[in-house]
Amino acid sequence: MFYQPSRALGLLVGTLLTLWAAGIALLLLNAGVTARAGWGGLLGYGGAAAAGALAALFAYWTYALATLSYALDRNGLVIQWGPVRQIVPLGAIERLVPGISVGVPRVHGVSWWGHHVGTAQVPRVGDVLFYSTHQTPEQVLYVVTDRRAYAITVEDAAEFAREVQLRQDLGATAAVSHHVERSTAVLQSFWADRRALWLAGAAIVGVVAVWTQLALRYDGLPAALAIQFPPSRQDTLVPVIGREALVELPRTATLLLLANLGLSIVLHAWDRMAGYVLLGAAVAVQLAMFAALALLLA
Repeated sequence: MFYQPSRALGLLVGTLLTLWAAGIALLLLNAGVTARAGWGGLLGYGGAAAAGALAALFAYWTYALATLSYALDRNGLVIQWGPVRQIVPLGAIERLVPGISVGVPRVHGVSWWGHHVGTAQVPRVGDVLFYSTHQTPEQVLYVVTDRRAYAITVEDAAEFAREVQLRQDLGATAAVSHHVERSTAVLQSFWADRRALWLAGAAIVGVVAVWTQLALRYDGLPAALAIQFPPSRQDTLVPVIGREALVELPRTATLLLLANLGLSIVLHAWDRMAGYVLLGAAVAVQLAMFAALALLLA
């Protein structure tokens, strides 16, 4: 038995949230590009990065909702949500409780209209893990096991209960234990590696330091600068540029970081050491950019 709950409302809301966050990211990015350098540019780019990350999260959660399904056989109930497969042994199911009889509390986790994935405490049921698209309590069915309870959304709770009872009477064909499986998705592999996260975090801190250094010094700089790089004591002609040209250095550092992070995430799934090398290079590039800007501002 394979079943997908109604997801239209949740997908609509998730898509709108994704587009809203992406729109905010584009507006802030444009503000950072067009703003006079200094704190305005730093805040614009920083806000764009935060809004972009939020848009990516909303997009991921919306994708996971699109894949939400329940599969029931003689061995267990399999709940699929994105890369997560929650496996519930059929023999461990003790009772099924309609949501209308005990109520539906607020879900802590990913929760918007038509999409509820997270945990909640339900009276007379206990700790519940939600994988539901409910809009009303009538659409919720609690699957209570010897370990914990799960909340799912089915149109006909009585029919689902009959299907569970039928398969329990037939007996299992294989031993199944409670567990959660995650796919080997590219991002999941990177996210689970603490060393890779530390290196990525160091590179991000580096680019923030580059922007902060310019923001702190920008207002005190003259409108026109005589730039000589590398510095020399020789009496030579040097080009004169406007101070706004200095913004190109942190902008370049940001673009290099984004490209480096994207490539390193992909490489990490293929070869972990290659991902480390690329992330280490990203940190080194940001340090070099910081030092170059410091010399230019000296």
